[in-house]
Amino acid sequence: MDDDQQHEYEQELLLQLNVVEAKLADVKARWPYHSVQAKMVAELEDLEEKRDHIKLIIRNRRGIHCE
Repeated sequence: MDDDQQHEYEQELLLQLNVVEAKLADVKARWPYHSVQAKMVAELEDLEEKRDHIKLIIRNRRGIHCE
């Protein structure tokens, strides 16, 4: 992969991360105080896993810690 392709790939990863984080914020905003549905818990966990996976890829590509 040349530098331009690497830069494009990293930009795509960052875009995906932003989308996942926006979806996480949406789920948390809809989170009820009582009687959380299993579907919402599963959605939250899935999004958190996706976020963590993307962050890991970015961190490994950069060789630095990405919070």
